[in-house]
Amino acid sequence: MFDKSCGLKEIISMKLRHQLDVTRLRKNEIAIFWLGQAGFIIKDYDENIVVIDPYLTDCGERIRGFKRLTPKLLSPGELEPDIYITTHIHFDHFDFDAVPIVSSCPWTKFFGPQTCVDKYLELGIKKERVSLLGCGTEITEKNIMIKAVFADHGRLAPEAIGILLNINGIKLYFSGDTAYRPEMIKDVIDFAPDIAILSVNGKFGNLNSEEGAKLASDIGAKIAIPCHYWMFKEHGGDPQLFEEEMKKHSPQCLTKFMCQGEMFRYSL
Repeated sequence: MFDKSCGLKEIISMKLRHQLDVTRLRKNEIAIFWLGQAGFIIKDYDENIVVIDPYLTDCGERIRGFKRLTPKLLSPGELEPDIYITTHIHFDHFDFDAVPIVSSCPWTKFFGPQTCVDKYLELGIKKERVSLLGCGTEITEKNIMIKAVFADHGRLAPEAIGILLNINGIKLYFSGDTAYRPEMIKDVIDFAPDIAILSVNGKFGNLNSEEGAKLASDIGAKIAIPCHYWMFKEHGGDPQLFEEEMKKHSPQCLTKFMCQGEMFRYSL
């Protein structure tokens, strides 16, 4: 039972934290949760929690005046991940207000490109808890393969990366923020991801709906999950248009639209 004195924000947070805690998975299965924007949580059979690009606070409004339009699903102190990955230094991927709080969890390891590594260290995270993910770097942590791959976020974030994960044979690709560069994605094509999670808002140098659909086809993904829309009015994004473009360019790929906070189970 929820405490009747709790407000809506607290109830939302408690619900997702409870779902994370009680979800049990088979060896060949993962659970994916969308936090909004480009933020995702993945839980595996071994109870590992991986988080990529979580935006948990209102630091974007404080830093740039970008007001959050969707609820906060978890407080930074509730997250307690094993693996925390940021694809680049922009506030909606590297949450400047959340990272110091998350780092109070003693077992969390932090990963990212050089700019993110520098900021982790600046925020007081010990260097033995921080690992560099330059393009092409492959690391195994908690029996999870993590590999940084090409992303083109232009002068906005020249060190931005995409991410490949192999979790008990389930293969995921996170585009991060990137333009459409089909000539630069051989690593992703060779990886043959089961699931592609694509930023398709079409602003600030990102894939638009058509480009996201073409990328899903290029890499042969089985499932495409669009993201990076509806968090801020400035970022745009049209999931309906993405669905239409997927029908044109990648009809063999299932398009999965997720509600923020929803759990999606995937198994081999």
